[in-house]
Amino acid sequence: MRAPHRDRRRPALATLCLALILICAPAAAEEATFRVLPGGTAYEASIVVTGSEHTLWSPGVLGERVPLQVEDLKVLGPDGPVEYQDAGRGVITFPEGNYTITYRAPVRDNYLVAALDKPYAITISLPEGFDVRNPLIGMISPGGTISSGPNGTTEVSWDQIAVAEVRFYSPEREILLTTFGTIWLTIALVLLLPLVISSWRREG
Repeated sequence: MRAPHRDRRRPALATLCLALILICAPAAAEEATFRVLPGGTAYEASIVVTGSEHTLWSPGVLGERVPLQVEDLKVLGPDGPVEYQDAGRGVITFPEGNYTITYRAPVRDNYLVAALDKPYAITISLPEGFDVRNPLIGMISPGGTISSGPNGTTEVSWDQIAVAEVRFYSPEREILLTTFGTIWLTIALVLLLPLVISSWRREG
């Protein structure tokens, strides 16, 4: 006895629905981690890549791509480091595959910008003693989430972003800002108080 026609269509319909879900579901972003080293003058990067090339760059003054100067550059495959070729202008090439690229680069003036060719899940980790939460002296790119990491670190994360920026500061700089703010507030009160008293007397 043959199964009803509608019963035979159910497995095919379920397969079609599953295929549509897989096609429409967004692919998970590749991950990149940038860890600022103690002292805040350098950072280490770890970037997951799929393909045969990667560009190391940073935005210039006018937004142009400037090749990033790095140290201790490695392309790591499942079996360890692989050879890469320097193609110029910050581009490195390697055999097609899945890799993790690591390197070290300087941080200038407590400002770090992580620039990639496509959106990544980016995490920037700051060592203990540095922060970004005070908007007067710190900043992060829009969409970033600030959280506490291990060993007193502060982590700023984005789900999908191609260029992420942070400007961080030390406790000493925050204390200096508070001190100057207090001094200027005191000066302002001293200058304004006679005017306020004079105004009250005229109104009286």
